[in-house]
Amino acid sequence: MIRLRLVTLVALTVVAGALSAGTKGATAILTFAALAGLGAVYLIQTRHPRLNLIRVMLALSLFWPSFAMARRAIQSSASGQVPPDTSVVTGTALTPSVARSTGGTTFEMSVVTADGIPIGRPVTVQVQMPDRRTGPTFGQRIRVSGKIGTTSPALNPGEERLGPPPPALYLGQDIQALPGHSLASWWGRLTGRARDLIELRARPVLSYRAFGFLEELLLHRRLFGTVDRHLFSITGTSHLLAISGLHLSLVFAVMSILLGLIFSERSIGRTLAPLVATFVYLAFIDFPLSADRAFVMLCVFTVTRMFGGHTGRLASLSWAALILTVIDPASVFDIGLQLSFASVAGLCFIGEPLSHLVRATGRFARGLLSSLCSTIGASLPAAALAVSAFHVVAPIALLANVIAIPAVSLLLIGLLAWSALLLTIPSFAALLAPIINAVSSVLFGCLELLGRFPGSHRNVPAPSPFLLLSLGILFGVIILSVDNRPRLSRRHHAGAPVAVAAILVLLVWVFGAVPFDTRVTFPVVDQGSVILVRSRGIGTWLCLFDTDAKAADRVAHALAALGVNTLDVVVVAGSPADLPDQLDALFGLLTPSHVYLPSQYARTPIPGLDTRFQQTIASLDNGKMVCVEVGGTTIQAGNASQSGPSMALVTAALVGRSSPTTPLPPNSPGFAYDTSTGTVQVLTTDSPSNLSLNQTGCISIFTRGSRCWVAPDPRR
Repeated sequence: MIRLRLVTLVALTVVAGALSAGTKGATAILTFAALAGLGAVYLIQTRHPRLNLIRVMLALSLFWPSFAMARRAIQSSASGQVPPDTSVVTGTALTPSVARSTGGTTFEMSVVTADGIPIGRPVTVQVQMPDRRTGPTFGQRIRVSGKIGTTSPALNPGEERLGPPPPALYLGQDIQALPGHSLASWWGRLTGRARDLIELRARPVLSYRAFGFLEELLLHRRLFGTVDRHLFSITGTSHLLAISGLHLSLVFAVMSILLGLIFSERSIGRTLAPLVATFVYLAFIDFPLSADRAFVMLCVFTVTRMFGGHTGRLASLSWAALILTVIDPASVFDIGLQLSFASVAGLCFIGEPLSHLVRATGRFARGLLSSLCSTIGASLPAAALAVSAFHVVAPIALLANVIAIPAVSLLLIGLLAWSALLLTIPSFAALLAPIINAVSSVLFGCLELLGRFPGSHRNVPAPSPFLLLSLGILFGVIILSVDNRPRLSRRHHAGAPVAVAAILVLLVWVFGAVPFDTRVTFPVVDQGSVILVRSRGIGTWLCLFDTDAKAADRVAHALAALGVNTLDVVVVAGSPADLPDQLDALFGLLTPSHVYLPSQYARTPIPGLDTRFQQTIASLDNGKMVCVEVGGTTIQAGNASQSGPSMALVTAALVGRSSPTTPLPPNSPGFAYDTSTGTVQVLTTDSPSNLSLNQTGCISIFTRGSRCWVAPDPRR
């Protein structure tokens, strides 16, 4: 028999109702019907059906109010916008400025006036400054002059997101501090000066990597560049650079040990004092959103342990989810919050039971295996969400996290103590700096070694909704089985629900793979045009025409969402803009083997590009084409003339050229692509006539044998 607490039933329906607000109305009705069906199954197997009927009905009655609250929050976020012709905005900085890898800084602010006219209610915008000047501190009143930036609609794979739209983009040109006397602005100035003082004293004595860890882990400031962040990404340790539950838990644990020496064992101060100290650290880093939500979860777990030792882990997670959803219904769409809950649930209901099965004699071997079990438990549930959201999987992450999590934990504790010494006894802190430098170098060295392993990471297409649903059902059954293990084990049925759910996963596994010989995809970009060619004979080619850095970054993420891991050839033709940033975006997510650039860009080393990537670059002169022939397949790309770019792709069943000026031959299925208008003319074997498609979304053309067809990308 499975038993659920009332808070778990309520949290399940409230979170499901909020999530349904980001979908169509029919999906919300189906979700409610599914919850009602699950409630009926739960009533059938319970011992007290009448009492539990009241609890289930109470929980279901909260579904639609939660749906309405989340829908109102989404609509409010979508309708609350700054007028498009605004040139000056005034408001309060919500976050301190953060340096961007492509240059400049960014921060969020709450706008209250636009061009001197008060707005009905504050609107959150993301401000981007063109240079790395010192930005505002948390809570500071500022005036920013600039213009509203344009945001691109979600037309490529991986760009769709449920929930409220992101904050409007405001391209700032000049910023001016305004007088303010609020508590938030005073605290922001105080913490900003303290962080600046730590930076000033630490920079001369710390290495680049140690100073980067100090900035990222302790001061919540971004320092590591694209190459360094790519290393953390391919090893599955990017979460260590985002201050969240792991970091707050470490601070709480350290403060519990230190303050435990002051308070008695049964004193309430022994529990609350570490929470207060953790809150002070949270305030010191200006309340980042991910850390705020982690602090709420930490408070819930601490309070339930203090006032109700019998409260289970599932009930504590339910309280945390319920409180966060009630405070901000739109927070359920945040992938960071979803990953946090999935990791904590996996740690409690997969990692801990696995660690209990460990049978090792030595203390070191037992600790290592327990750490591995905890890492597996936290990683497995989060992996499905990460693949769905970020389209990347890192098998090496299990081993990397076993090494990196303890190392980063020790490093964070050491940086906390070292920073305190730096502010009080700088000379003594300088003597200890080589230890921090050595630990940072060893950690980076281990990650670089793991990142070189074959198959350490892969970009993968998003799994099908059926697969995600089945994995969610499997994880839910595991949680219920572990939480109700004493009741299930008495009847020797503890593993039956898990086995049934595992069979369900195999039954609903939908791969959706489309077999093809050649596949040509046209990602959507705002400037220029892009063609991706994948062929069994010639590999993967990416051709960029007249693109800029924003287009290259958008293409790189679209290719990662399509499951592209390496590019055999990249051809940049025409008149590219922001070329170093374009290459930075491509090398950050993909691994091009050969890159051909217009000759004027390839003669000298490209400034700002990592030296490891310079050797892959070759020159492509005007009037020249890159040509490869494999069997009966030929691909040509490059600067065919002085006037503009062109691309030709020829196969037995596919014909492409730069401009569809003449009709395609009736007996030769294929396509023609106009790089200036984004129009694709297609003659398929599935249609008796030509299809002239204006590219309003990512489309793909497939060939297999003598068959040619066009369709929206099946992995969207």
